Amino acid sequence: MSAIYDNWERLVAAVLRKQQLWELFHDHSRSPSILSEASDSSASFNSSSRLRDLTFDFLRYGSFSRLSRASPKLVLISDFIPAIDIKEAYVVFPKLLGMGTFGSAYTAAMDNGVRIVVKRLSKSLGISEVDFKRHMDIVGNIRHENVVAVRAYYSTEDERLMLYDYYSKGSVYELLHGKIGESPAQVDWETRLKIAIGAARGIAAIHAQNGGKLVHGNIKATNIFLNSQHYGCVSDLGLTNMIATTFMSTARCYAPEVKNTRDASQASDVYSFGILLLELLTRKSPIHVPGGCEVVDLVKLVSSVKSKVWASKVFDADLLKNPTIREQMVTMLQIGIRCVAKSIKRRPKISEVLKILQDVKKINTGNSVSSRRKLLFFEDSNATFELEDMLRASAEVLGKGTFGTSYKARLGYGNTIMVKRLKDVNATHMEFQQHIEVIGRMRHGNVAELRAYYFSEEEVLLVYDYQNQGNLSALLHGPGKLPLGWKIRLDIAVGAARGIAHIHREDGWKLVHGNIKSSNIFLNGQNHSLVSDVGLAKVTNAIKRTVLQTHGHWAPEVNDTTKVSQASDVYSFGVVLLELVSGKPAKWTGDDGKVIWLVDWVQSFSRDDWISEVIDLEILRYREEEAASLVLQIAMDCVATVPESRPRMPEVVKILEEISGIEPSNDVWEDTWGQDQPSIESRLEYLLDDLLPTLPFLSI
Repeated sequence: MSAIYDNWERLVAAVLRKQQLWELFHDHSRSPSILSEASDSSASFNSSSRLRDLTFDFLRYGSFSRLSRASPKLVLISDFIPAIDIKEAYVVFPKLLGMGTFGSAYTAAMDNGVRIVVKRLSKSLGISEVDFKRHMDIVGNIRHENVVAVRAYYSTEDERLMLYDYYSKGSVYELLHGKIGESPAQVDWETRLKIAIGAARGIAAIHAQNGGKLVHGNIKATNIFLNSQHYGCVSDLGLTNMIATTFMSTARCYAPEVKNTRDASQASDVYSFGILLLELLTRKSPIHVPGGCEVVDLVKLVSSVKSKVWASKVFDADLLKNPTIREQMVTMLQIGIRCVAKSIKRRPKISEVLKILQDVKKINTGNSVSSRRKLLFFEDSNATFELEDMLRASAEVLGKGTFGTSYKARLGYGNTIMVKRLKDVNATHMEFQQHIEVIGRMRHGNVAELRAYYFSEEEVLLVYDYQNQGNLSALLHGPGKLPLGWKIRLDIAVGAARGIAHIHREDGWKLVHGNIKSSNIFLNGQNHSLVSDVGLAKVTNAIKRTVLQTHGHWAPEVNDTTKVSQASDVYSFGVVLLELVSGKPAKWTGDDGKVIWLVDWVQSFSRDDWISEVIDLEILRYREEEAASLVLQIAMDCVATVPESRPRMPEVVKILEEISGIEPSNDVWEDTWGQDQPSIESRLEYLLDDLLPTLPFLSI
C-alpha cells in the first residue's frame, strides 16, 4: 500500500504547501472563481500561474519519531485506489478553485494528467469531528456512476478536508452560462437530457442511502458535474446534514420551506432538481455567482407564462431551432413544474422523476438522425475522423471472438484503427454508456485504450488503436510465428499481469475483464503487452457453458459469461502463462483426434517432469528453465479449481516482477514499509499539521 499512500501524500501535500499557496493567493486573489457559491470541484482560473515547478520529497519533513502518532487523521476510502502511475518524482501545479457555500477547494495536476480536488470546509461552520467522521462513514461508501465519490478525508480538532476526483468538463453552470469572461458554448438537447438523467440517477442513489433517509440539501447547477459522456454527476452530497446555516436569499434554487440547511429534506431536493430542469430548458440562472449572469426566478418566470406561449417565452432559443425535440422539451418542462410545486405533498419522488426522464428519450428519437449517427470519443482522444470516415474505410477481418468480430480499418489519410463490432448486446443505451465510461477512462500502459464507440439499435462498435505487432496467440501459435525468447515472454507476462491488476482495481475494485486469453493480449510498437476487450461480458447476452467449453481459458465455475469474476480472470491469466511457458495453445487436437486441454495436460506431469516435458524447447535454449519453472508454478496456482485458492492479481504481479528482475510497478498495493517505520498516513498528517495553520481562509 505504500506506493498508493505515497502518491496521495505527494499530491495533497503539494496542494497545501505553504509557499505555493501563498504565491497562489497573491497571484489570483483578484480573480474570483466561477464556483464561488458552489461545490468548487472543477472550475479553474483562466490566467496562467507563475508557480514554479514542484518536486515533493516526504523525507525532508521531520524525523520518523516525530511523525508517529496513535490516532491517524487521514482516511482513505477502503475500496479506492487512485489511478496514478508515477515512476519518478513529478511536477504538481496547485490551483485555488474558489469559495463555496461550505468552504474552499483546490486542485493539483500531475505531469501524467491526473487531477484531484481537495475541499477544505470552513471553520465557521462548526462541524464537530465526531459528526464529520460519522457523516464520512455514510457518504464515503456511496459508489455510483452519477455521484462524485469522496476518495479520502482528513480530520483534526479544527480542520476538515475531503478529496474528490477532478471533472475536467466542468460544472453544468459553466456549460450553460460560461466561465467568467467567456461566452457560453452551444449545448445540444441530447447533452441537456443526459445531464438531467444522470443527475436524477445520482440523487436517487443518494436518497436510497442511510435507510432511505439521506438528503443532499444543496442541489444546484454548480454542484452538478459532467463526466466524459456528458451525464450529470452530483457533488457535495449531504453536507447540509451537519451544518445549521441560513441559505443566501439571492439563491432561487431552494424550496420555499427551506430557511436554513437543517430544513432540507428529500422533498426539497426534488424541488431543487426541478429548478435544475428549468435551468436546462431556459438557460437562465437561478443562483448568484460573482461576475456571472443575471439571476432569474425561474418558478415565477414559468408560472407567469401560459403553456401556449412556452416556446417563445420560456425555452432557450437555441433549442427552438430543432422542431423535432419540441415534445421532449414540453415533457421535461412539465416534470420540472411538478417538482417545484409549493406543496411538499404534490412533488413526485426522485425515482418517479427519473423514470419519466428516461422515457423522454424515447419520444421522437427516430427523428434525431444526427445523434444516432455520432461516433463518441473519450475526452482525451485526439479525434481526427468521424463515423462516416470509418464506414468508408477499407477493412479486413482480423478475427471473430466471443463477443464480436474485429476489423482492421484503413482510414483515408493513412491512419489505421481496429474496430470491434459487438454481437448480442443486451444493455440499454444508458446502461451501455455508463459501463463503457468506466472502461474508456482507464489509462494504463498495459491496457488497450478504448478511443471511441458508436451505439444504435442496429450496431454497436468499439474503436481502438491498431497494434501492428499482432496478438500473443498469433505470435505463439500462428502460421507465421517467430521464435520468442524468454525475456520477451516474461516481459509480456509482467505487462499483462499489471494491466489486469489495474483493471481489477477500477470501479471500486469491482471491474472484471471477463475474457482474458492470448488473442486478447496485443503487443505495441515497443513490445509492451496490452490487455484488450475489457468488460464486454457485462453488456452482452450470456454465453452458456456448452459454447464456452469449446475454448480452453474459462474457469470451471463459469457456467455462463454472467458468472465471470476477478477470480475467473486469474484462472484465465494462468492459462496464458501456461501458453507462454509451454508454447502450446489453450487446447489442441491430439494424434488420436481427441481434444487436449492445456491445463489438464500440464497437470498430468509431476513437477520433476516440467523441464523435460512441459517447458518450450525454445526457452531451454536460453537456459532459463529455473525461471520458467517458477512462472509455471504461479500459473498452476492461478488455475486452481477452487476460486478461493487462487492468488489475487497484485500478488501475481509482485512475484512475476521478482522473477524477471523488472523494477516493481508503482501499482503494487502491498505495504512494503518496515515495522519500525510509521505509516504514510501519519507522515502526511505531520505535514498537514505544519501547513494548515499558515493557510488563510478567503472571504466570499
